[in-house]
Amino acid sequence: MNFKIITLPETQTEICLHREFTENGEEIVRITTFVINSAGTELMLERVAKFSNIESAKCFLQDYSETSANAFLSQCLEEDEILVR
Repeated sequence: MNFKIITLPETQTEICLHREFTENGEEIVRITTFVINSAGTELMLERVAKFSNIESAKCFLQDYSETSANAFLSQCLEEDEILVR
């Protein structure tokens, strides 16, 4: 599995996960979403998780759930001090 999208039912926000390699050959998973802030501007939120091997990254992607997606979104909004509509 290289790609996964989770849609949060209460807001219809889509959280996208994509497994890839860095230029240095590191295994990573990009976690990305778009939100509209209180000023009406669309913002992209992204975090990168690094893994020591391909199997760990695949397991992370496979096990990522709606609960994980909600936690990711809440954490990003809090860390970046973003107010959404």
